[in-house]
Amino acid sequence: MGNESKNEEMSLSKQRKLARKEEIAKQKRNAAAVKVVFVVLILALVALVAWAVISKIQKENNKVEANYNFSEQLDDNGRIKNVKAEDYITLVDYNNITASMADLEYSDEDVDKDIRNTVNSKSTLQIEEGLVAKNGDKVNIDYVGTMDGVEFEGGSASAYDITLGSGSFIDDFEAQIEGHKVGDKFDVNVTFPTPYDNNPDLAGRDAVFAVTLNGVYVAPEFTDEFVQENLSEYASTVQEYRQYLKDKNYKTNLSNYVQDYVVKNTTLNSKPSAYLKQIKGNFKAQEISYYENVNNFYESYMGTKAYASFEEYLTQYYKVTEEEFDSDIEANVTDSLKFMLICQAIADRENMTYTIDDAKEYYINNGSTEEEFNNRVANYGTGYVVQQFMDTKVIDLLLTRVIVNK
Repeated sequence: MGNESKNEEMSLSKQRKLARKEEIAKQKRNAAAVKVVFVVLILALVALVAWAVISKIQKENNKVEANYNFSEQLDDNGRIKNVKAEDYITLVDYNNITASMADLEYSDEDVDKDIRNTVNSKSTLQIEEGLVAKNGDKVNIDYVGTMDGVEFEGGSASAYDITLGSGSFIDDFEAQIEGHKVGDKFDVNVTFPTPYDNNPDLAGRDAVFAVTLNGVYVAPEFTDEFVQENLSEYASTVQEYRQYLKDKNYKTNLSNYVQDYVVKNTTLNSKPSAYLKQIKGNFKAQEISYYENVNNFYESYMGTKAYASFEEYLTQYYKVTEEEFDSDIEANVTDSLKFMLICQAIADRENMTYTIDDAKEYYINNGSTEEEFNNRVANYGTGYVVQQFMDTKVIDLLLTRVIVNK
């Protein structure tokens, strides 16, 4: 019996040791698991922080700072600083450009449209009762808009000019004026579109406008006398002016064709980074200037700004954030960059070099005053003005070499 008790005690002691050993092993396994989870969490946190840092860096890299210095990366001779253009492009064979006359001619229909616009710009308001308004006429009206018999904000105006058929007003507002005579008072019934961004509160609602037709603008006849009085710097007869329009627009069409051709058929292999950064900044600066001009106009005439911020302007006008706008700028300026490199490459090949004095002589001989030219230099800098002049001279050179097939 004594031996059996001793054996049982030894067995229990052994069991306890084994249990303790198992407990220690379990604790080690749990500790290791906790350590793994902790490491994973740390790595995830590090990755999250790294992603945030990278995202911030990317946003900062994509952010475009407005640059109002258009000549920053240009020499005074109009060339991009420290850039050999042909290192960045594979230049098209610009000595063998062909075009079709059919694609360049200014049609009689286009000439007629230009003449209509010219004589319409000289229209005078006729207020004789009985004169009938028709589609295409510019008319002068008063109107008061109501909804359920109550006037609404922004729905009224006096002595307002509108061209019938232009689509300036909602629904068929303009069509309901057609056929009425000067002096007539009548109602125009419309439904505001859905959505209506100008005033979402009006979207989809019916409105009645009480309209008074004050007068109809009447254009003068296009005669030799009209040409001599208003267009004498271009021609002295109707036929001469029509030919002037054909010749002028043929050259414009040919210039546009040549420019599009060399851009399309030249390969852009890479972009000079400093100049790319400059023109991206210039692009944004121009957009900011437009936004500021709109706000200044609204403040002058309405006493309030059109947009609270540049970001709001982009959101409402382009439906993009500033970050999205900045991301799109490079795509918007790439063709311009390519064209500048093309012109510089051709100018280099043809040994074409110009100064600010050459540019001044050209612009003044083509209608600019000395004051206008000096203001242009002050706003854009010498390099930019000479670059623009050089581009013009390069296109003029190409126009002498292009072959136009009849």
